[in-house]
Amino acid sequence: MTHRFVPFAAAAAAVLLLAGGCSDDVVCPEVVQDGVVPHISASATQGSNGRAEWTYAEVVCSADPLPSLLIAFINGRELSGIETSGDLGLVRSLDDDVIVWQPGTACSLEVTTDYGYATATAVVPEAPLVSAPAALTIGDTLRLEWPAAEGANYYRVTGVFTEDPIAAGRDNRDVLAFLTTTQDTTAAFTTDSITSPGEFSGVVEAVAGPFPQGGTEGNISGDGWGFFTLRYSDVGSAFTVTLSDPRAPGGH
Repeated sequence: MTHRFVPFAAAAAAVLLLAGGCSDDVVCPEVVQDGVVPHISASATQGSNGRAEWTYAEVVCSADPLPSLLIAFINGRELSGIETSGDLGLVRSLDDDVIVWQPGTACSLEVTTDYGYATATAVVPEAPLVSAPAALTIGDTLRLEWPAAEGANYYRVTGVFTEDPIAAGRDNRDVLAFLTTTQDTTAAFTTDSITSPGEFSGVVEAVAGPFPQGGTEGNISGDGWGFFTLRYSDVGSAFTVTLSDPRAPGGH
């Protein structure tokens, strides 16, 4: 993948444009006037697991022709990493080992491209507190539930299954067991397809932003359209469930 970097002069001009300032000394980037409205996908994922914290934010701008300029800020924090995404997209990102925006923080997105200026706002939701069974047997249904999290519009549920290496007769391996989004505060998954005992582990993330379904209107406005979402979870949002095989000696 070839990285495409914005020249310093163009980046400086874009920052001034974001601040509303062009002058005789600075030539602002020319806005393309061909009717193209770029698609912008922006997100910030934050969390903690009791040992570490993280923030990863990303803005992807897609258009034809590909913009040569992409400048993005969330609450004044610049997303500085840049790369290409396929033939028609640019990506700006931020990666930090702290929670940059705490739950309840209103986040303002500002994006400048060759096509103009786009904005969006969202508030960081609280983390969901998940309840899950400690143990199940193969064939049971894994049921997760949680109270509604403040500020959440929907939830993203991810589960990974790790086989027991002794029972499986090979090195243990992690496989994605389920990945879904829901506006409910419960989720259920069958274990009929599991053939060896092991362990489910996963997390339920609260998401603020438009629910991803057909016909949903985005929350990004201005010279661009698309979705700005904020995801948050903490140690109480994670779950671990041991899955045993009742047919095996001792039920393991």
